[in-house]
Amino acid sequence: MSQKFEYDVFLSHSSKDKEVVRELAERLKSDGLRVWLDDWILKAGDPISLKIQHGIEQSHTLVMCMSPDFFASEWTKLEHHSLLFRD
Repeated sequence: MSQKFEYDVFLSHSSKDKEVVRELAERLKSDGLRVWLDDWILKAGDPISLKIQHGIEQSHTLVMCMSPDFFASEWTKLEHHSLLFRD
């Protein structure tokens, strides 16, 4: 049985790369993909880690937007490890 996903792509990135990643998200969205981007999903007062976990679980693909800042970020490590254990 195939799983239905709420999102096609989860964009994992450092907040320091936000501008470039937002441009990528807009391009993917304009191509018809359902994109999980923190700026579009997270609202004030949301439990961030739970929302991220849900986004990862409900995304077909995790795209890691790698940069030196990505590898220095604790959040991106958490997102990557969450995906590894999802499967």
